[in-house]
Amino acid sequence: MLRKTITALAMTATAVLLATGTAQAADAYVSTAAPAEGHGSAYWAENGDTLTVCDNEADGWGTRAYIYVPNQPNPANGTVLIKGNDPKSADGCYAYSENISETTALSIKVCLYSGATVDYCDHRRIR
Repeated sequence: MLRKTITALAMTATAVLLATGTAQAADAYVSTAAPAEGHGSAYWAENGDTLTVCDNEADGWGTRAYIYVPNQPNPANGTVLIKGNDPKSADGCYAYSENISETTALSIKVCLYSGATVDYCDHRRIR
């Protein structure tokens, strides 16, 4: 009887450790900054490691988004892991996937672009 109790307790403890030891999902949404706020947006889905980029306005600007490892002390920039564009105007969204380790620190950044000009960026930390 004591052996069964110890085995049950060990199995419960193992399940709790495994459940708490996994990374928590960190989905994130960010849109372009003013004066073009909301004209472009990006969404990061942790489950599937997918960046979705959306150009929401027919204004001559495309939308570009990045998933990156942020630099210190400048967290608005870093090592780009995924870069995606939605060059069309308000026609839907484009998705980009890349398998990224759950232990990697990530940020998301979204900007509007026209030719070589990239502007109206906003970013946030994911994990």
